[in-house]
Amino acid sequence: SDHGCVDSYRLTVTSCRVIWQGEGRCGHPASPMAASKRGANGVAKEGEAGPATCKDTDEKEGPSLRSEWSSVLVLVVLYALQGVPLGLSMGSMPFLMQARMSYTAIGIFSFAAYPYSFKLLWSPVVDASALPGLGRRKSWIVPLQLLSGAVMLLGGAHAQARLDAGDALGVTLAFFALVLLAATQDVAVDGWALELLSPRNVGWASTCQTVGMNVGYFLSFTVFLALSDPDFCNARLRAPDQASDGGIVTLAGYLRFWGWAYLVLTLAIAALKKEGGRPRPAPAVDNEIFGEGAALCLNHAEPDGHAALHAVPLAAECGAAARHDVEAEHSAAAPTVSQAYWQLLRVINLPAVKRLAVVLIVCRLGMLPAEAAAALKLLEKGVSKEALAALVLLEFPMEMVSAMVAGRWAASGRPFHPWLLGYKVRLVLAALSTAAVYLFPSGAQSLTDAPVAFAAVAALGVATSFCSTLMFTAMGSFYNIISDPSMGGAYLTLLNTIANIGITVPKFFVFA
Repeated sequence: SDHGCVDSYRLTVTSCRVIWQGEGRCGHPASPMAASKRGANGVAKEGEAGPATCKDTDEKEGPSLRSEWSSVLVLVVLYALQGVPLGLSMGSMPFLMQARMSYTAIGIFSFAAYPYSFKLLWSPVVDASALPGLGRRKSWIVPLQLLSGAVMLLGGAHAQARLDAGDALGVTLAFFALVLLAATQDVAVDGWALELLSPRNVGWASTCQTVGMNVGYFLSFTVFLALSDPDFCNARLRAPDQASDGGIVTLAGYLRFWGWAYLVLTLAIAALKKEGGRPRPAPAVDNEIFGEGAALCLNHAEPDGHAALHAVPLAAECGAAARHDVEAEHSAAAPTVSQAYWQLLRVINLPAVKRLAVVLIVCRLGMLPAEAAAALKLLEKGVSKEALAALVLLEFPMEMVSAMVAGRWAASGRPFHPWLLGYKVRLVLAALSTAAVYLFPSGAQSLTDAPVAFAAVAALGVATSFCSTLMFTAMGSFYNIISDPSMGGAYLTLLNTIANIGITVPKFFVFA
């Protein structure tokens, strides 16, 4: 902007037509050419600026975050439930299988996590399909979580038996089913998050995701692994005369516990939390061109079969009511499955999305080699697994703090700024971590063997974890702000899938 202000844009797909809706944040025009770039019907052309005027940044409309505490709590609980099967499949199970199976079997088990990588393929179906009377998002969340709870209750003993028998395929199939349900639920929860929170607070949805997922993952990885380890339980939790060959918690018992938790929490959410949510934004209206009370209606079909947007001037006395009716109709209309896939394809082809994809895919190349290999190199130098696990305990609270910092920062209207800061600091930390691991003395197993070296590694690990969570939460807030709630599940899934590619591809070259 010529006035030194920040223009914010919401990328919206409406009736299969991609438009930019935006407003500057300093009381000046959103861009110098905003008014001249509008078409004859007042709708911004594809890829161009929207309304010509903007509101001052001090005028923050909408409810406060405290007034939406119930929605925040629901999102944290839903994301925590998703973190439970992820913590097991991506964290605990490879360690449990290591004592019973070969590395080839563990490699086979890695397929259990694949639904999270491919959920983009069916995300438009989740966005476009719903059960009558239950709500667009709860139509997926409630049945999937009830089914997940049933699988844990009825299949926990089977998973334990397959694990004890060394049956890699049986264990993989059991957890593949759980992760598939969690991945599909994630699409619906992401979409619901955009509708549950007001536009003012929607950036906090990423904080809810970070806190919830980390809690669920931590419980199913660090806590469960400790409670299932006989050595840890005998040394820390049992009296000397009560030593046992097994841990306090078994896989079957842990799955049964969470099966009941899934059922109880899901029924509570289904009964107490209404679908509700904020309506998705109606198409932009230029009051300077059409006057006060103008509204946009879908009243014309273009040759390609997609609805065209036309501005209809309305009388001033009924303008507000007509605008409300149009917005209500606009928010209630859900796309068909074919339209949902078409919308997703249009978003993929947007130049801005393509540029963002390039950034997300290559941005971690400078840090992932150091971060991914650091723990393995420390193990090669003789550091015990217990010492590395202690580092994870230090990092967990910092991840919670970082998520809150990023959420508050993103709520100020600049969600990309914490990501940029975290990225720069993380690059420096990657270089320092490489040096710290290289200089780490061989044979030092615990803190008492090399206190200075362990303190340096711990400090760098905590700082890296803080920056990593800061980047993840800030980027998630950015996704939530630019995503169109009408296709929120698929939109967020697309962006998260691209980001995951930026993690998995560099790791392949690191360990190849």
